[in-house]
Amino acid sequence: MPKKMTDSTEAKPEAASGKKAKTTTKRGSSRSASKSKPIKRSKTFLNLPLVISEELREAILSGEIPLGGHLKQEEIAKRFNSSLIPVREALRTLETEGLITMIPNRGAVVSMWDPERVRQRFETRIFLEVGAMRKSVPHLTDEELARAEEALEEIDRQTTAKGISAHNQEFHHILISHCDNPYLMEQINMMHRSIDRYLRYYLSNEEYNRLSQEHHHKILEAAKDRDGEGAAKWVEIHLREALDHLEATTQIE
Repeated sequence: MPKKMTDSTEAKPEAASGKKAKTTTKRGSSRSASKSKPIKRSKTFLNLPLVISEELREAILSGEIPLGGHLKQEEIAKRFNSSLIPVREALRTLETEGLITMIPNRGAVVSMWDPERVRQRFETRIFLEVGAMRKSVPHLTDEELARAEEALEEIDRQTTAKGISAHNQEFHHILISHCDNPYLMEQINMMHRSIDRYLRYYLSNEEYNRLSQEHHHKILEAAKDRDGEGAAKWVEIHLREALDHLEATTQIE
């Protein structure tokens, strides 16, 4: 079992309220990720690099490993009873998602907030998902639409940003599942993972969530009519509003 990871300089987002508020992100410690809060180990070990990347990703997204936190390969390997090879593969995955940065002579460090990079990733996701939605919606089954509606109901029942984010991703994933392009799906999913830590900073904001759910229902209504153009229009509005909201309510230093 991996040991607990704690970091006394951990940067945690304040819970968002119904009012728009400025959120300032503190620079993280350069101390090792081995001293941050616990990372729970996955039950499956069929793909160790995947297991390691999933656990580290959640630790980063939740703030257990802070911005600027150092991830030492040897310590991660020891905690997962693995060699360095799967650890390096997991870190490459997280680097591709923009969650960590590989720095010469220092190793893997949790990436600091970069407003321009966040905007670019949002815009890339918008470009990809609008096209996928347009192509997928006409081919959705009634069962898939029912599952999408259930995902929206689950969002309303969630009390944590993590829970809301998970069902939000499920909703979007279902509606683009018939784009008939697995590579496109993976790119969209990667874009979602790369911006998830920013989304979690304000997903518990009641005002934003109300607007987000209104958009979701508009997308679902169009999908039920098998209206690919209508669903694509609303998903673009939805994602651009999310980016605008993030830029308006979050101060990134």
